[in-house]
Amino acid sequence: MTNTPTTELFTVAEIHFICSAFAPSGSTLELEPAHVTDVAAIDLGSAFEPAFVCLVDGCATSIPWRRGHCKLHGGTKRCSHAGCPRGPQKGGFCIAHGGGRRCSMDGCTKAVQTLGLCKAHGGGIRCSVDGCDKSSQGGGHCRKHGGGKRCASPGCLKGVQRGQFCAKHGGFRHCLVAGCPRTDRGGGLCDTHRIQTKSSCHEMSVLHI
Repeated sequence: MTNTPTTELFTVAEIHFICSAFAPSGSTLELEPAHVTDVAAIDLGSAFEPAFVCLVDGCATSIPWRRGHCKLHGGTKRCSHAGCPRGPQKGGFCIAHGGGRRCSMDGCTKAVQTLGLCKAHGGGIRCSVDGCDKSSQGGGHCRKHGGGKRCASPGCLKGVQRGQFCAKHGGFRHCLVAGCPRTDRGGGLCDTHRIQTKSSCHEMSVLHI
């Protein structure tokens, strides 16, 4: 008895038995050798050949996504925004370029953390200290209650602001307004000038209504 290829569904003996079970009584079956196709030998690559190639100069290796690298040169998907090295979220873009889910609060374009909300609107992990509803910065606690990185200055327990140091020990930037000694609290401005900027923008919007 010859060995049958591993891709056969039935042996010759099994085929004879099945056919004889359904054949009319008294009839004689003559089976021709079945042609067995070796599935492993079929080249499916051409049917699913991607249209994109690795971004590395001189590399012509095909990749299944729009932009990125082959396995030899990194092999991970990248945001579809030109020049962005981040990984993609839903829609092919990173969170910064509009990928992923957005916060469900009206007018908020920040990325969802949990429960359909961004961190500012209650999404994400909260501080584990009773009565504190601030977001966790690390270790289950907010910055006030010990979460997040500590200042690198010896003996300082304050949270890091910028460059491994707290604001007191140099981890800050000054407000961008000329002559202002206050620290940058976001967007390059101190709290005072941020409020003034928002007020000016509001006044301008009222004038254009």
